[in-house]
Amino acid sequence: MTNLSRFLLLPFIISVSLNALAEESDESPNFAFGLGYGLLNEKSLMNIDFKINIPLNDTFSTQVLLNSNYLLTGSSRDSFAQSEFTSNWFLKSEYVRLGLGVGVSELEPMDETLASEREVSGQFMGEVFIGDVAFTTNYVSADITLSNITSSRFGLGYYLNEDHRVSLFREKYNGNQIGWRLETYYQPKKYRQLGRVGLIVRTGKDYDYAGAMIEYYFDHARSLQQREREFH
Repeated sequence: MTNLSRFLLLPFIISVSLNALAEESDESPNFAFGLGYGLLNEKSLMNIDFKINIPLNDTFSTQVLLNSNYLLTGSSRDSFAQSEFTSNWFLKSEYVRLGLGVGVSELEPMDETLASEREVSGQFMGEVFIGDVAFTTNYVSADITLSNITSSRFGLGYYLNEDHRVSLFREKYNGNQIGWRLETYYQPKKYRQLGRVGLIVRTGKDYDYAGAMIEYYFDHARSLQQREREFH
């Protein structure tokens, strides 16, 4: 087990206390757990995401994020696990949110004869909200970005209603390669607005991905639009 993958245990421990706190106030921390699966150039890519959002006051908040990706090709030579552990800090208002983050990314080949790679990465996030439109920019310094969440991109999203969003981004992946990302997320009211499902399509010169994502929040009911504007 790598040092970074040991962090997989941390969110489960913290979520127990956060779940109790979330029932008390809109300003309490919340915990989210996500699962994703898709095909990356016809090869299986799975991801597991843990996220802890901690509001500090009306203006500042912080976030702990752990993303784990598993590329399974049928051969240990080019299959690998990638983990990203990131701490993000946000300055926010009703119309704007700006964020800075620092994290550690580790790439571990399934072939034990190959060495693991690790790098420290920085991240900048910016969003502007105008009515039902959200303009988004995100820059990540890491060379390899397979995750559904952390990649360099800019674009816009539109809320068809308070619980359904469609977004289009121009995206940078794996160094300086450029592609496009189309995604849609829906949060049904049937389940107390505590879970959402998403469909993601990413395409580029050497990178084609299509997959689905489900995410569950350990807090209380709030619309998808409100949730995404309060928490990254």
